[in-house]
Amino acid sequence: MSEAASSASPPRQERRAPRSSQTRQAIVWSLILVVLLTVALGTKPVYHWLKAQRAEQFAAAGDAFAQAGKWNDAAQKYRAALQLDPLGYHGLDGGARLATRLGRPEAVDLWEQVYKLPQCTTADRQEYGKLLVKLDRLNVAQRIIEQLLKNDPDTRTLDLASRYSQKTGDSGKAIEFARLAVKRSPNDSVARFQLAELLAQTTDLAQRTEARKLLWELAGTDGIHKRPAIEALARAPELSGAERNRALEALDTLSPPNITDALLASDLRIQLHPEDADRIYDEMIARWGRGEIADLIQLARWLNLHQQPERVLSLFSVERALKNNELFLTRLDALGILQRWNEIAELLTRSDLSFDPSVVESFRARTAQERNATLDAELHWNHAVALAAGDPFKLRFVANFAERSHAAAAALKAYEQLAKFPEHAAFAYRGIQRQSQQTGEVSAQLAAAEKISALAPDDPDAAAQLAYLNLLLETDVEANLATAKKLAEKYPNRLSFRVTAALGYLRHHDAGSALAQFKAQVPIDWKRAQPAWRAVYAAVLLANDRNDEAREMIGTIPPDRLSPEERALLEPSQEAR
Repeated sequence: MSEAASSASPPRQERRAPRSSQTRQAIVWSLILVVLLTVALGTKPVYHWLKAQRAEQFAAAGDAFAQAGKWNDAAQKYRAALQLDPLGYHGLDGGARLATRLGRPEAVDLWEQVYKLPQCTTADRQEYGKLLVKLDRLNVAQRIIEQLLKNDPDTRTLDLASRYSQKTGDSGKAIEFARLAVKRSPNDSVARFQLAELLAQTTDLAQRTEARKLLWELAGTDGIHKRPAIEALARAPELSGAERNRALEALDTLSPPNITDALLASDLRIQLHPEDADRIYDEMIARWGRGEIADLIQLARWLNLHQQPERVLSLFSVERALKNNELFLTRLDALGILQRWNEIAELLTRSDLSFDPSVVESFRARTAQERNATLDAELHWNHAVALAAGDPFKLRFVANFAERSHAAAAALKAYEQLAKFPEHAAFAYRGIQRQSQQTGEVSAQLAAAEKISALAPDDPDAAAQLAYLNLLLETDVEANLATAKKLAEKYPNRLSFRVTAALGYLRHHDAGSALAQFKAQVPIDWKRAQPAWRAVYAAVLLANDRNDEAREMIGTIPPDRLSPEERALLEPSQEAR
């Protein structure tokens, strides 16, 4: 039994051996399967990680090219980074900054994506807000600026808030933020120059004096605002004789010299010694008349501005003028000042003109207009508009040139064509509105105002103008008065908004509230106010039985500058007289 048992045991051991081997194989295959599953599951994250790392390398290369001023190379690297990682912060941020610097339209979209990322910094928000303010995207800018102001705003944020307020027309708020920026960083030349510019634009004499004080301080530094400050002082209209001499000395110290500063210095010399004007003109021609073409163009424009067309004509030949369109235009301007329209007409027939045909036709129209050839002028204006019809930039030129030439009908046609291009529509409708004001057609103004308001629903100027015209026509008085009140409360320093609110109260038969709109801490300089605003104020005075003051105000208003509806506001004055 035992032998049999013992003899039988070896075969059993041999049968177990394969089972042990199979177990080991099963374990090995299980491990292999686990590894394969792990690799399979991890492949996608690893692949994305590798793409993100490669995108980071492209973005870093884009930064290096951007710092070296190689814009095309930088753009290619940022584009490659975004193709690999469309939501990568580095690629979006670098691309947004480059697009902003180059004035590319995609900058806004890139910044919008940066703004949504958790890595978005305060500096990023400031850059985005600055671009939006520049592009008049004020509603989005307001949201970003309000967020920046909540978290201990730095000087740059306060400066941005000031520029935003300036764009919205709230000069009081703009100055307030600019003062806070200077208080935050007293030695920051950017903040101080911004404050000086704002103060210089006010009607308050004390603030303009403060502006000059700031500019003189900046002019005495060696920073980047030294030259702009001196140039701003040279242009200031209220300099005393001593200040003019001081500004002249400051201009002479600037290096390297340029024609802009030389022209400003010449203006000051003529103001100080008008009897020396001819000598100063000849000195400027001798110094800059043989320089670069850009300098020659500036010099010619300056001489035309000083009514020196003969000097412009002797400054360069017709042949040289034909090589540069801007230089040629200064020659045409000089001939126009001299009323030498036949010569202009002859020049415009030359076959070697390089002007666009729509520009040539515009000048032919102006020439015919000045020669009292009305039908020819109309024909050329129509031809100019037709030639420019497919190009918004050509239409802008024709419209602007016609407007400056007092050809209202032609300007209206060009602006109406321009309005067909969505990105130029707001500009076009404002042009239509201006031309309608010239003719006194309130209905046409209203139609344009409605279009502008629809295109820019967040623009307070558009809303105020629309409310004013509706109130003038006594349309939906309650709703438009509510709009006017809201705007006047939000922007108390905007006289135009308070005028609209006053008209609303007047239409609502509330003379006392209408008069209250003209009570302000800073006295209103009515001499600088638009005739329409003076008409509303005079009507409010009449409604409050202040007839003598009303008559005095009416005496300052040219009737031909008012629409029939605005003149109707003053009809009660006939009885008062």
